[in-house]
Amino acid sequence: MLSEEKIPTEITKSADSFRYGRAAIQIHLALSEPPQWKADSRLKDVAIVHILDGMNSLSESVNASNRGWLAKRPTIVVGQPTTVDPSRAPAGTSILWIQLQENPRKILGDLAGEINPGDGSWNEERLNKYADRVLAQVAEQIPNLFNAITAKIVLGPEQIEAMNKNLVGGDPYAGDCRVDQYAPWRPLSAATGHRTPIKNLWHIGASTHPGPGLGGGSGFLVAKRLTQKSFLERIRNR
Repeated sequence: MLSEEKIPTEITKSADSFRYGRAAIQIHLALSEPPQWKADSRLKDVAIVHILDGMNSLSESVNASNRGWLAKRPTIVVGQPTTVDPSRAPAGTSILWIQLQENPRKILGDLAGEINPGDGSWNEERLNKYADRVLAQVAEQIPNLFNAITAKIVLGPEQIEAMNKNLVGGDPYAGDCRVDQYAPWRPLSAATGHRTPIKNLWHIGASTHPGPGLGGGSGFLVAKRLTQKSFLERIRNR
């Protein structure tokens, strides 16, 4: 919103090289009954379960995504909200949210050879085909899944960005989290911390230190700075 001449040159150059990361996909399910986990029935009481074939499949899916390819066996995060708050679903039923964090922003190919990348966009057909692959993998661990599904919503990268403009290209972390854009270098190497070039304007959120998550760390750090007395104030109050 500022004219470019009011922004320091080093900030502008640093911002031009800011990178966004991989895209996210979310699948929300309503179930007519609680999920029945095959490996261990106690998993029904775990709030978040990760499904993957092992470290090799994790490495493969991450590397595939970084190169624009869809994973054959993606790493899947399954959230079970009713384990924390049973009121989230009527008695005897359940809900699941499924998150996929390792997806290319533009599709160049498919390791399984089943989905034509076309123009590379996450159109409805490609999104739903990939969601079907994911649900089939989840059903290997939850055998009653398909019979229990009563409603389904699939959110692709475009839908996720539309819901939150900070998640550019569906990046759930509001910016690549590799080391050169993390810790003291987040959001920019030329603009670390939360102070902006504009007096009394501070920047918080997932794209700033200490990064994404539910802890609210950036807001806490800024609040601490704003409420902290200056050196002169501390001297006067002695």
